[in-house]
Amino acid sequence: MKLGIALAGALLSTSAAAQTLLLKGSDTLSSLMTQAISASGLTARLSYQGGGSTLGETALVAKEQGLAPMSRAFKPAAIQAAQAAGITPVPHVIGLDGLAILVKNENVTPKMTIDTLKKIYECTYAKWEEVPSSGLTGPIKAYRRNDVSGTTDTFKSLVGVTAFGSCVTVVAETSDIAYHTSREANAIGYAGLSGRVDGNRAVRIAKDDASDAKLPTAANIRSKSYPLARDLFVYEATGSFTPGAAERELLGRLKNRSFIDPILQDNDFITLD
Repeated sequence: MKLGIALAGALLSTSAAAQTLLLKGSDTLSSLMTQAISASGLTARLSYQGGGSTLGETALVAKEQGLAPMSRAFKPAAIQAAQAAGITPVPHVIGLDGLAILVKNENVTPKMTIDTLKKIYECTYAKWEEVPSSGLTGPIKAYRRNDVSGTTDTFKSLVGVTAFGSCVTVVAETSDIAYHTSREANAIGYAGLSGRVDGNRAVRIAKDDASDAKLPTAANIRSKSYPLARDLFVYEATGSFTPGAAERELLGRLKNRSFIDPILQDNDFITLD
């Protein structure tokens, strides 16, 4: 009898686990999405796996999930693939972010231009003394997110990097960028605002030499005067495939400003207004 009860319990547990959808998507949005799922009372039906915006994009096109949280827009090739599958991905902007260029607090570099960033990440500049007004010496230790990261796609697009140089070290998560830039004197890395920690700081960024350098403040990101500002998306599948009931409930919450704005602020993101 006890064995039968145990087997029944195991089957129920397996059934419940099978009904939990693991959402792939932006690692930048991992904490926000996990918090939103929990606050919505959906933890038995949804779990946030993350992995990178590209994974969320791919999973939506493959009809594995109806929502794709992303820190960048859908790529044109992915839109074409979705349309071939009868899906129209609809973007919902849920918040704003700025790619912060992070260095150790003791790094006195006052500002950088987009062109300087490009030269650092293509390894044209390999030493800090080559960076205008840096005040540092020694090799630059540049870090970047991996290639499934929406943050990397956004950085490449906004900075104009077509291929990273061999001097750049790849890390998996925002927390890795935060770790290195808060501990290594010659380190530099890009991340969402959640990458700022006690030991690092954001550098002022200018579009070019003739432009004012800006910090990634809420006002500068909302006005898009900060050159590395970006939207944060949740894409919804429409057409031949649509989100399930739990995903629809979550999307409704994510579009509700009174619900999502405090969560955005808790995770160092910027509200729409």
